Amino acid sequence: MPRLILLAGAMFALFPGQALAQARPPLADPACAALAKIVVPADKIALPTRGATILSASMAQGAGSSRQCIVLGMIHARSPGAPPILFRLNLPVEWNEKAVQLGGAGYNGRIAETAQTKYAAPGVPDPVQSGYAVFASDSGHQQAPGEDPAAFAANAEALANFAGDQLKKTHDAALFLIARAYGTAPRRVYFHGSSQGGHEAFTVVQRWPADYDGAVAIHPVYNFTALQTDGVLLGQAIYNRPGAWISPAKTQAIAERAYSLCDGLDGLKDGVIANVTACTAQLKPETLRCPQGLDSGGDCLSDVQVALIRSFTAPMALKVALASGDHFSGWPVLTGARSQGFFITFGDRPDHPRPPKPGDSFPFFMGDQMVRHLATGDPAYDSLTFDPALHADRLKALSAAIDTADPDISAFRQRGGKLLLMHGTVDMAVPPGNSVAYYDRLVERFGPDLKQFVRFYLAPGFGHGDGPFQVGWDSLGALDAWVERGKAPEAQIVTDTAKGSEGRTRPLCEYPAFPRYRGEGDVETAASFVCATR
Repeated sequence: MPRLILLAGAMFALFPGQALAQARPPLADPACAALAKIVVPADKIALPTRGATILSASMAQGAGSSRQCIVLGMIHARSPGAPPILFRLNLPVEWNEKAVQLGGAGYNGRIAETAQTKYAAPGVPDPVQSGYAVFASDSGHQQAPGEDPAAFAANAEALANFAGDQLKKTHDAALFLIARAYGTAPRRVYFHGSSQGGHEAFTVVQRWPADYDGAVAIHPVYNFTALQTDGVLLGQAIYNRPGAWISPAKTQAIAERAYSLCDGLDGLKDGVIANVTACTAQLKPETLRCPQGLDSGGDCLSDVQVALIRSFTAPMALKVALASGDHFSGWPVLTGARSQGFFITFGDRPDHPRPPKPGDSFPFFMGDQMVRHLATGDPAYDSLTFDPALHADRLKALSAAIDTADPDISAFRQRGGKLLLMHGTVDMAVPPGNSVAYYDRLVERFGPDLKQFVRFYLAPGFGHGDGPFQVGWDSLGALDAWVERGKAPEAQIVTDTAKGSEGRTRPLCEYPAFPRYRGEGDVETAASFVCATR
């Protein structure tokens, strides 16, 4: 008996979190209901607020057989007239002593309706089912029906919250409530986000590294100001040059040309261009030129349209030096991206939209929001006349406040933090070259030691949630294994969730490698592919 007691004690010493999780009683209904009466004092939130109150707390049936306590709360603004931060906290009955904060999307303005991480692998339970406490916010404003997504920026505190303050405020309020619910704070806290949420992952890694053990950032908008400035300049190239606009039908024909030339460069014609570097060498804008440079329809381009393609594929001079530099990366319009759905590249009409609508060029639509509401503060401003050089001081101030382009994440590394970064090769909302540029700066800063705490993947055929290979990836599981057990994320596998090709798998290769077919074996299975660089 003494030997058994000693053995149990040794196991507790080796795996304290597991032992505590096994001994912790389930979260009971009365304990959930009691959270509705809690007030989070202002001094429990590191940034200035007037504290937080709970709107509701009740038990609900979650996905599968999981039961959870859903808490809705409000963090009160410090400034009169500023909107509150609305947040949701999902507390599992059986807690694993870990928490995940989820990022937002676009200009935010609502709380995500699901507690699932973005682009999760099929069959992987959501974090609450796995025992995580999960929390998210609306970032400090609610977008009203018919309202411009960036209209909130007229309020200084709402803009500061969007720029990142809401992340810390929500984190502190949520951890206070988690500790009240379970009697202890989480021993692990992760952040998971894509797009704006990926930007927010960068924000917490750079601004509050001591608060997080790990983060997943998918197609991050880390240099928000540069992206939106680039979008406006691209809009001007489309709409201010007569004859430059390229129709959706012609854009589709250009994409088909890319697939005909490049699909087999990875050893297999499967509807996915994986060898992007070789494809870039194969298809140049000039090869699409119509005879005599006149628009003769079909799949060729006039001279002015060739110039437009160059504007998209080459780095764009921003006319102002921002946190991430004075240029913005090119877009994958010649390497497999298609103009479709919400992320339409050149817009569905050639006339000048004032203001642009979602059916117009998506990069321009998003950039126009920034110009009118953040850069000029004039909702009636015509972004087709915007000159970044004339607004350099304001753009620099926005970049300093919002962007998270600093490659020095030493503090995050020193606390043992891990970062997984992923981007799709055909993303037409945030170009993949944007993430490549930041990763290159990380390599320059940390050298070979970077792999100890950062991994970067380019996913062929994956767009901004669309594309011919729509990635399903157990990114949270990979991150947790790296943090908890020191198991580096080697040999990652992703599953296609696109309709018609769902279920096929591929290796998720570390940049700059891509999945190349071995020449034999099941073309639907990752085991038939190897990560290669050419």
